Amino acid sequence: MADKDENYAFPWAFHIGDLHKDNDTIPLYTNTSDGGFCLLYDKVSEAKADNLLESLCLELLSTMPHESLQVDLFDFGKKKFYNLSPLQYLHIYKTAYNSEMMSALFEELEETIISRHKELLCCNRPTISEHNQKSKLKKMYHLVLMNLENFPTEEFELRRIKNFVESASQAGVYVIAFGYKEIEQSESKTTQAILEYFKKLRVTEGEFAITEEVFEFMELLEDHSFKSLDLDKGHLLQKTLTNANLESLMNPENIKLEENTKVK
Repeated sequence: MADKDENYAFPWAFHIGDLHKDNDTIPLYTNTSDGGFCLLYDKVSEAKADNLLESLCLELLSTMPHESLQVDLFDFGKKKFYNLSPLQYLHIYKTAYNSEMMSALFEELEETIISRHKELLCCNRPTISEHNQKSKLKKMYHLVLMNLENFPTEEFELRRIKNFVESASQAGVYVIAFGYKEIEQSESKTTQAILEYFKKLRVTEGEFAITEEVFEFMELLEDHSFKSLDLDKGHLLQKTLTNANLESLMNPENIKLEENTKVK
């Protein structure tokens, strides 16, 4: 099992796919210091986009210490991420699929960000990641998946949305906004605030457009082909569940000592 004190930092980058050349494979990462990114796609590319998002979430959940990360989804309509669904029972995956639930979850995340900035972050601990390396009282990270077609609604003030995205990552809250590419023409000021803040990864006709904004080492794309993340999600789910069970078994509160073992 990983040492929590060594691995409780949020990863430096999101794994979004791999570069291939002959028999060589190089993981392609995009930096998390930006706080997240927007994934925009056309309808024929939606399945690829969904695979990337679900694979990315499960990879993080299966490799980070149990209960160090919660995935929060804002999304109406049909269920997208079947392999994440069982994790709701472990309270590390939360969904908001109607207006009331979205308001409640957003307010919960907003309060987390505000309280962490007020109570925990300071000059020598400017981020929750650094706080977690120095404190025994670790704080959970959040990865927020946000369907821009449904969220934010107009009931959210522009000021709140701007404050949220600008202060979230320091407080341990990372955002991946997603939606059809037509959302870029939205007249919603709150939607545009999110689109303007985050770098964009676009998928058209099943092809990902890797830009310098997303990936620093563009020269590698000259002789490598890119394949987006599509991992064995069943395996990663099982690994996450196994990690959770191990944590439960090792929890002192769950360990029951035998009775009547005194030597006579």
